[in-house]
Amino acid sequence: MDNLEIRSFNIELRDEPESRHIEGYGSVFNERSLDLGGFVEMIAPGAFDGVIERSDVKCYLDHNPEKGILARSRNGKGSLSLVVDEKGLKYSFDAPKTNLGDEVVEGLKRGDYSQSSFAFTVDDEIWTKEEDGSYLRTITKIGGLYDVSIVANPAYEGTSVALRSLDAFKAQEEIPAEVKEEEPKTEEPKVEETPVEETPVEKTPVEENKPEVQEETEPKENRNNINNTKNIHMSNFSLIKAINDVVNNRNINEDALNVIEMGATEMRKSGLSYSGQIQLPVEERGDAVAATVATDGKEIVATDKLNILEPLRGKSILAEAGATFLTGLVGNISIPNYTGSTCGWKGELEAADNGKGTFGSVELSPKRLTAYIDISKQFLTQDSVGAEEMLRADIVNSLVAKLEQTIFGDAAGDTTKPAGIFNSAEVVAPSYQGVCAAEAAVTDYSGEKRFVMSPTAKSAFKQATISGTKSDLRLLLEDGEVDGYPVSDSSNVVAGGYAFGDFSELVVAQWGGIDIVVDPYTLATKNAIRLVINAYFDAKVRRDGAIKAYKIA
Repeated sequence: MDNLEIRSFNIELRDEPESRHIEGYGSVFNERSLDLGGFVEMIAPGAFDGVIERSDVKCYLDHNPEKGILARSRNGKGSLSLVVDEKGLKYSFDAPKTNLGDEVVEGLKRGDYSQSSFAFTVDDEIWTKEEDGSYLRTITKIGGLYDVSIVANPAYEGTSVALRSLDAFKAQEEIPAEVKEEEPKTEEPKVEETPVEETPVEKTPVEENKPEVQEETEPKENRNNINNTKNIHMSNFSLIKAINDVVNNRNINEDALNVIEMGATEMRKSGLSYSGQIQLPVEERGDAVAATVATDGKEIVATDKLNILEPLRGKSILAEAGATFLTGLVGNISIPNYTGSTCGWKGELEAADNGKGTFGSVELSPKRLTAYIDISKQFLTQDSVGAEEMLRADIVNSLVAKLEQTIFGDAAGDTTKPAGIFNSAEVVAPSYQGVCAAEAAVTDYSGEKRFVMSPTAKSAFKQATISGTKSDLRLLLEDGEVDGYPVSDSSNVVAGGYAFGDFSELVVAQWGGIDIVVDPYTLATKNAIRLVINAYFDAKVRRDGAIKAYKIA
């Protein structure tokens, strides 16, 4: 990446002949760097607060992921240890017993490798002019950590990112006022060089890449008047390419990283953990999802809609029946259900009844729905729009199918899955009398009522006849309706099942984004990749009597 910043520190190797343990400091607080091209730099205490817990950091040799991974820290856990102490950011790991690990250990012992460097982004910095006319850059907030590398040839130069930021500060000096501090800045990942102490790291199976933070170089004066906008273009996101990058340990491009970070943010906001390399956002998003005044030093984030759950919202039997969808939830939720009041008509001088209705609640909690799909590596070489849409649809449809089969099934619910609406279904053969009984049994909540059936139930309804005083005979199901009510059918409905009612009272709740684990190993001998899909759902009928479920004997 063109915007990486490199900072170097000496490595100290311990005198233990058989040791494969390496440690050092990636960054030291309150210590000035060498001249970085017109300025010096210093890291302030507190700059790394909360960063390790949300970062995915890989350890490489010479910043080269193609050679493999020496160690990895994911959200503060893994073979790479990252600790912030009073001195700075300390890292350590045991060199893996691999060719790469042996190469690093031997190189450190011989002195071939004498430096280490860190890649990170900057969220907040302060520029000041010293008495001697030089400039000091104090980094007060790190945005994210990305990698640490053992290097043979350290770089000391300041990059265009830092230099443009310096130019912005110099421009402010023309403004009549004392030296001003810069507002939070965002940059492309910068690499900081650091002292190490012993040998390398172990290899991680699959890479995950974290989103890069956008660069911001506007002077404070300008930001007081102009909003900075960061555009996240969903149309530029390719799931196929992101999967390929993960499989081949390549850096994921900025557009994809931004999308993945949105998905990861949805998971974190919902209080959910995730284990995959790719997280997809599912919430409906308008043209601006985060708007703040410019003086806050924050960005307006403009985004398109990914609509990853479109097959669920628009084309599923749940959507057709009119089920209510809730997304973006946090923790367990309790949905109130109002069941009426005691309001009534009274005479002029009669006392009014207590109009208080009856309230209850329906409890919903996130339950993990998981599925997997297998795709060939040959398919992953395709870059057509059709292939991209097919992959997205396959991922979502794998979840939708299981979700619908569970909701329109007959299994009892438990802590791991919702109950099916046919769990306690009555056995009633199709008949006009039965239809009338179903209609009478459903409580009127003013929603649109309809029938939902399995193909076998639909076939039985189409063969049932209505006879009466009229000379003609009519089928129970004609022109897609039963007694004037529309009919929806799906193979995801339990065999022989049919239900009638107001399906807007069926609440389908979804938490977080979609978590995708890219597994290139299980099917490696078949030249295929396995995608394990995880999402969190629950579903319940909000009000008793809103839907009645039956089965054909």
